[in-house]
Amino acid sequence: MINWFYYCDTNAAPGDLELILQKRSYELLQFPHLDDLIHRIKDTDHSILFIKANTLQNGYDLCQEMSILFPYLYIILIVPDNMENTRRAMNVGASDILRFSSDLEEKKDAVVRAVKYLKLREEGVSYHLAKNCRVISVCSPKGGIGRTAAVVNLAAGFARMGKKVGVLDANLQFGDVLMQLDQKPGGTIYEWVKEEYERHSYSIDNYLAVHESGVAVMPAPSRPEFFEMITDIHIEKVIEEMKMRFDILLIDTPSYLSEIHLKCLERSDECLLLVTGEISVLKRSRLFIEALEAFQLHEKIKVIRTRTAKKQIDQHKMERVLDIPIFASLPEQGQLVSQSIDLGAPVVISQPRTPIGKGFLNLARTLAEKPVESVKAKLQEPSKKSKRVRSLVPMKGRV
Repeated sequence: MINWFYYCDTNAAPGDLELILQKRSYELLQFPHLDDLIHRIKDTDHSILFIKANTLQNGYDLCQEMSILFPYLYIILIVPDNMENTRRAMNVGASDILRFSSDLEEKKDAVVRAVKYLKLREEGVSYHLAKNCRVISVCSPKGGIGRTAAVVNLAAGFARMGKKVGVLDANLQFGDVLMQLDQKPGGTIYEWVKEEYERHSYSIDNYLAVHESGVAVMPAPSRPEFFEMITDIHIEKVIEEMKMRFDILLIDTPSYLSEIHLKCLERSDECLLLVTGEISVLKRSRLFIEALEAFQLHEKIKVIRTRTAKKQIDQHKMERVLDIPIFASLPEQGQLVSQSIDLGAPVVISQPRTPIGKGFLNLARTLAEKPVESVKAKLQEPSKKSKRVRSLVPMKGRV
């Protein structure tokens, strides 16, 4: 059952909205007092709230307060024409927006969108609570270290274990998750933003590319310049939608940090930081860790050592440099991973008995186990936090 609520700080009548809902056999409850509304919402599930407030209270501020109190409340914000700001509305937690001058058809569309989305979210929330979706980002400040290869192989490994797996390609300018899976996109996150998000319809199903292994991918834009249209708000919404559908959500990130990629790490349960034993890689990785410490994200880090043929320092020294223990190690990749990329077939599928194939499968099994509270077990020496670390994290550009 969907509960419909209406609040206006001037106690103005809902007008057409009530008639539209009556024709659909819904009842719209109007509350002149905010306290009464809050008390009623506390006792109900699957609720939709119209907020029309600007005279005595700022509608955006009220919307933000209600979305914090009730995260799963679907809020339709009704604002004066000269105050319409879709991005601001979404930022304060509104699910949809109407203008004072919106006509009957626009109001009907808003009701249809609300019903459709709430039913989808109701199913998704039940699925999420039952399956406890894990969100895992794969990151490294070193280009070419194998982030995307790790993502596609872990995804294939989780799929072999019977998990329902989604991948978000958040390398928005040069993402190539689909290339490594030999898939062609039917749509990308760019089309989703243009065709669905801007119309406040958030379904992602038509934009996912599904691999024969069962792994579903939300692809990066097809052209580098399209990334400018995508914001951290869009990314957050995509993550929310994908969490409703999958047991495991893997996020492929680029080698730099931005608001978008900080949002990915923020919404992740774990951040797999790929490193090698090369001094230059360890130096960059330490700066990366310090950057995440500044944003209170360092507790999510799990360091994954990738072995190479080059001479490297031993693991104990690596841990002293990073000030974080090594969570797991992957065997030397050799030519197998490069060949698998050319073929569009992850080694977990094409060469599962090789050391690197087994390495990815074992890592997937380890990650699939019940997570520990934190892998940030400090070493003997106290950490030295950088006081100027924020200067290392430009909003756009490389660290």
